[in-house]
Amino acid sequence: MKPRILKKHHTRYLAEFLVECSQNPQWNSKLQQLNDENKLDTAIDGFPAELIEDFPEIESLNLQYCIERVSLDEVPRAAACWWPIEQDTHFYVAYPAAFPETSLYMAVDFDDHSGCCH
Repeated sequence: MKPRILKKHHTRYLAEFLVECSQNPQWNSKLQQLNDENKLDTAIDGFPAELIEDFPEIESLNLQYCIERVSLDEVPRAAACWWPIEQDTHFYVAYPAAFPETSLYMAVDFDDHSGCCH
């Protein structure tokens, strides 16, 4: 598959992946355990089961994503300017492994269990 087409497929499912990770209890736990030295990589960690049920083409297209925890000052202002920031809010960036420049940022407040994605 051509890189341009592969990037389109990755971009199409990136938000779905991020939302599902923030709402899935198992992945929620994985997100909370992330620190600055590591990342979640779907090549190693797989995908949330519900995501694959809803979008089985993610596996057949062999898409691969990563999520890293970041600090608020690493989040572009345009991505975070309207986030409600609480003391316990965690910040993440998700991106296709092959296209790290195509990224989405997310703020999650684990205390209220609502998983907020932006």
